[in-house]
Formats: sequence, C-alpha cells, structure tokens
Amino acid sequence: MSSKDFNKDFNLDNLTPESTLLYFLRVIFASDCEYAVYIPDFGGAIVLHKSQLVFLVERGCSDAMIKTLPQLSERNIVKPVNLEEIEYPDDVQALYVETTGAFIGSLETALNPDEPQYPKWWDAPVPFAISSRGVLRLNDTALSMFGTGLEKMNAAELPERDEFIVRLDGTNATRFIAFRKLRPGIFTVDDCTEDLNDAQDMTWWASVGQAWAKEIEAKGGKWQRLSAPPEGKTKGFMTCEWQGQLQGYFDIQMPKRAKPSEKIEVPEVLPESEYNENEPLQPEPLTARHSDDVIGSIGPQAMALLTAGQSREHEGYY
Repeated sequence: MSSKDFNKDFNLDNLTPESTLLYFLRVIFASDCEYAVYIPDFGGAIVLHKSQLVFLVERGCSDAMIKTLPQLSERNIVKPVNLEEIEYPDDVQALYVETTGAFIGSLETALNPDEPQYPKWWDAPVPFAISSRGVLRLNDTALSMFGTGLEKMNAAELPERDEFIVRLDGTNATRFIAFRKLRPGIFTVDDCTEDLNDAQDMTWWASVGQAWAKEIEAKGGKWQRLSAPPEGKTKGFMTCEWQGQLQGYFDIQMPKRAKPSEKIEVPEVLPESEYNENEPLQPEPLTARHSDDVIGSIGPQAMALLTAGQSREHEGYY
C-alpha cells in the first residue's frame, strides 16, 4: 500500500494514546510496519511486535486504550520486545504513538526517545510549547519571549486542561503564561501578566462594591443598577465607569431620618436630705456662749420686756 493510500484510509492524526488496541492493530497492518511502539510521558517505551497486538485483541483487550499498555505489561499480560535482541533497529520501521500524536520511524528512535516528534509547523513564528516524554520544550519564538525558565518546569505538574495559566518567577518580576491546547501535548503560549493583573484589579473593586452594597442594606437602604440616570433625581446616585468606559448608574435610596422631638425643660429636683424617721434626733451639742453673744441674740421686743418693771402681761397698767 502506498503512503497516499495509507493516509487516505488511516490518518495518523486520529491515532492517539486514547485509541483502542484494535484500531492500533488495523493501522499497523495497513502501514506495513512490523512493530508498534508506545512512548508514555513518563517511563520507558513499550515495543510490541504486531503479532503481539493480535494476541491482545484475541485475549479480549480490543477495546483497551493504547495508553494502558504499561499496565498490561506490569500485569504480565504481554511482554515487550527487548530492543537489544534486534540486530539492525535502524533498518526496521515502527509505528509510534505518543501524547503529541503518531508517526512512523525506525526502531532506533525507541532506543533514544529523548526528543519528541515535532509537528511540521513547529518552527513557525508563533510561540509553541510541547509537553511530551516527561519534558516541556519551547520553539525558538517562545524561547525568545520567555527564555529557558519555562522549560525548567515539571511537565508532570501541568494541568490536564485545554487552557490553563502557569506562574513564571523571574529575577525581575513574576509573569503569568497562558497555555492553550492546539492538539494533545502541543500548546500556544502567551504572556497574560497584564490581563491577569487587570482581572485581579477588577475583582478587587468588585468586592469593594459588594461590601458597600451590603453596608447600604444593613442600614435599611436600597440600591439598584440602572443603565440610565434615574428620572427626577440630581443626586443620590453615582455614575460608574471603568477605564473611561461607562458601565451604568448606581442608584441609592436610604430611609428618611425621623425629626428629633422638641426638648422639654424639666426643673431640677434637688435631692432630699437623707433622713431616717426611725432614728432619734440627736440634740445639737451645747456650747458655751459669751454674754455679749447672748445679748446680741435677743431681739428688740424681748429687750423691752426685760426692762426693769415691764412685761407683756402687764403692759399698759403702770
């Protein structure tokens, strides 16, 4: 079968670690390859002769995915080929499957699986990253933008998502790099530090607005978001803008305060002297007085009565 007919019937782009062993077997028989190789991101390559794939399919593993081959090997269901027993591995063709896709090459590649299979457009002037065979690699465009620090990251710690952000700590500042998956194991990378800082700034002011709205509600007020200024009001609302763009209006309605009542003056009541009616009165202490003091305390009428030969009883009879 020519390579043209092969690509028409079996597109290698459809062969991934999630493909079944039965599909793997069909593709390898259509490609005229003798060996099937799976290179996991972590661990050594699993090399099988195509007859071993036939054996697995007949044993009921036809629906098992290619990425389960390391587990099947550990359970001794299948024994991988020892490449040292093959005399000329460089002359033997094999069908390879790894995270980034599938390709056809010599068995020599399985002996030294350090470099992943790069896509044809890898050297395009676009920042690309590839995560395969346990390492993360960048193309020249990405290296010129981010340096080699990004390649030092542990590929095993990358999230298994189509889009994610990683933090890159540098000597000058911290940067945030966005990964967007193009195909399994291959991503575009972009510096999103400024966008992320703007998003964090927006989150901060949004939390301030929510705290303020809760404070208004706690005081018995009401608020509403409007797209136009409230009719008939010139105050009591705010115009909301972000980076010069109008976002709407914030209308606030607080409860009216009750007028304070007039103050009534209450005369001051002097405190009553402490007196216990059951307690007998104590006589005032007697003190000696001078004669002049006694005379000085007598009024004029009493003095007249004390005049010699006069008293009030006999007044007017003498």
